Amino acid sequence: MATNILSLHAGYDSGDSFVDGYVARPADSGTHPGLVVISGMGGLNWFQREITRTFAREGFVAVSPDLYDGVLPEGHATQLRYKNSLDIDHAIANICAGSNFLHSLPWVEDKSPIGVVGFCLGGGLALLALARSNAFGAGVIYYHSLFPDSGELNSIEAPMMCHYGTNDHTTPIEEIDAFRASLDNYNKYYELFMYEGVGHSFLNSKQDTSPLRADAAALSLQRTATFFHEHLVQNDGIEGTESGEQEIDK
Repeated sequence: MATNILSLHAGYDSGDSFVDGYVARPADSGTHPGLVVISGMGGLNWFQREITRTFAREGFVAVSPDLYDGVLPEGHATQLRYKNSLDIDHAIANICAGSNFLHSLPWVEDKSPIGVVGFCLGGGLALLALARSNAFGAGVIYYHSLFPDSGELNSIEAPMMCHYGTNDHTTPIEEIDAFRASLDNYNKYYELFMYEGVGHSFLNSKQDTSPLRADAAALSLQRTATFFHEHLVQNDGIEGTESGEQEIDK
């Protein structure tokens, strides 16, 4: 875990576009694994900045692209309107360009794989980025609320870890079961964790202040950091894992 971190406004090119974003990294002069961190429908708000800093404290160079071009939609209804009108293809291109941006930084090893992690809307975008490109070496999905066609999942080659709450009405168990069945059908490697008694967006303390939520958030982040360190750090002596599923109830 990094003792000190640095965080700053940043930006990078994506085709003919320029993407604003937020970067956080360990303050030392060494190199670290890179992560693209994709927000939920609230955009690049305070929670998204804080979770980006959290990953920096865990030893990653993390960039969070601004999906809404500087707009921070306030209120659930407004956030849904922005989510529903998002240009998905444009967003995926900007997310994948984040991998090239990270490789351009001196704190990320040039040839090391980059990870992608997303929450809610961002979880679905992370799935699509994994399916439509080879920009990422591993992905972590939190309670995705954008549901790719099952056929697209067959294109995913990177290992995945997925986190859901058992009381999530936005990403209900029926969606999770269908998603899991597709991954099994295509023989994909993934680890899937269900967290008993918590709902959607359980990483965000503003959604729920209960100790149960806090415990689920902490455990999921610990698992996520370990997963990324195993799959993104080069020459670490970790052997590959067979395709399959691991499910642990907590």
